[in-house]
Amino acid sequence: MEGKVHHLQKCLDGIYKVIRSANDILCGISQPSVCSEVLQSPQGVAYIAGVNEVYKVSKRVEGGMKSLNNNNQNLHNRLRDIELTWNNLQAFFSFSPAILQMLSSELTPDCSPASDSENGQITTCGVCLFRTGNELNGKANTVLYNSCHYHASCANFWLNCVDSNLPGLIAAEERSQTSEPCSSCAELHGHPL
Repeated sequence: MEGKVHHLQKCLDGIYKVIRSANDILCGISQPSVCSEVLQSPQGVAYIAGVNEVYKVSKRVEGGMKSLNNNNQNLHNRLRDIELTWNNLQAFFSFSPAILQMLSSELTPDCSPASDSENGQITTCGVCLFRTGNELNGKANTVLYNSCHYHASCANFWLNCVDSNLPGLIAAEERSQTSEPCSSCAELHGHPL
């Protein structure tokens, strides 16, 4: 479990850094008219859409923590920090009807308890440690890499904001119950390559 806590801490720290940076940028704009212009530009809308995707990863991490019954106080504190910063950031969105419309039309990830998939198995994202599939009106944007499953947005976030290598925690655990870990997961558990 300690490996998962460390992994989740890295993930949440990266999420907090992205959301806090967006908040700091908007807080640094002294004129409301300039803030409005920035948020209404195509680049501003695209930037906030990306930050929103990162926030969704935090909600999946929270779901993964719940499914693992993880009660680590440091992780919960970081989730609280993310939520507070996100709420502060949302105050700026009133300057842009396009952003408000985008956020209200998007669904948040389904972080309800997992149910068995069609073949009776549940796949878990190697980044957020939450189940994959059955999200956003049945549209599951997932990636399979080295026998590890990932939500596309989780993998994108991890590779761009945390580490240049995708984590393989879940696939490594599944393999340890049956055979040797794949080469990309072996290093995570200290196996020689």
